[in-house]
Amino acid sequence: MKRKWLWLAGPWAAFIVLAVGWIAYWNIVAGAAEQRIRAAIDEQQSRGANVSVGRIVRRGFPVMLRFELHDATYGPARGGWEAATARADLHLNILNPQHATFKAEAPIALTRAGGDVTKISADTLIGTLRMDGRRLASAGIEADNLELDDPTEDGVLRVRKLVLSVRPDARAAGQYQVAFDAQALTLPRAVRSFEAFGQDVPLLRAAIVIEEAAALMAPSPGDPLAPWRAANGRLRFEALELNWGPLEATGQGHGGLDAERRLQGSLTLPIDRPGPVFSAIANGPNVDEDTRRGLGLLATAFAFTGDDITLDVDANNGVLRLEGVGVRTLPPVY
Repeated sequence: MKRKWLWLAGPWAAFIVLAVGWIAYWNIVAGAAEQRIRAAIDEQQSRGANVSVGRIVRRGFPVMLRFELHDATYGPARGGWEAATARADLHLNILNPQHATFKAEAPIALTRAGGDVTKISADTLIGTLRMDGRRLASAGIEADNLELDDPTEDGVLRVRKLVLSVRPDARAAGQYQVAFDAQALTLPRAVRSFEAFGQDVPLLRAAIVIEEAAALMAPSPGDPLAPWRAANGRLRFEALELNWGPLEATGQGHGGLDAERRLQGSLTLPIDRPGPVFSAIANGPNVDEDTRRGLGLLATAFAFTGDDITLDVDANNGVLRLEGVGVRTLPPVY
């Protein structure tokens, strides 16, 4: 009888020991992770960043590790913007703490230099971060039904599905690869000189390489991209796919900023039916007569011949040109 009791009690005793051990392990890991979060906040503050969390709450026991970050604020040391939200959740892989996932549980207020605020909300908004020691291995953002609303401007920018990922480019040191995919994009207002294209963009995809990416992290209050431009940084569009109004094209190109912080670069876009594209631009309300006449002639010629074209889009000296025809002037990006 005694042996039978021991046979029954043994597994339960082992289970209790394992359970107590796991509880202790989970709390030790959670405590160490919370200390790292607070240490990271202190480190960022020591470097001049504006970082604060009102309250940290541990969740996820027994198999998950999640921290609720209440009243969180982050502004980089180099300035230019600041993000604040009532709550964001930080999910950690308990077996691999260098893999973290952030999930927005409340709208985010993004304050730009000058005080303008954009409200960011989504049905789902998740960011991921994976480190290799102290080096970035990969990062990404995924959102469903994303909305960006600037109360000082008309309209709301909406994206039904957004996927953005960043990782080091293994082909060259100091460069990063960016993959961007936006589906069912609705612009907040018509784009000047492209009003006839409408505000619905069914698809925008891009594979981009950021050159001299390390310079983007250099502090430069009031002019956040100055170090990157000084280092001859630019964006290399290895692939671009755009469906917008009459335009359905894929292409390649490069871009950067000039001394006035205006876009500077070029794109080549093979187009099967260029006539409707030129016609739509020519009929826009903000096109001067010379430009309207030149674009109208191009539209007529391609409509008559039915030829396709590799469209050259060029931005230089503050002017955007299509096939050498000036379409509009370009303001500074910031």
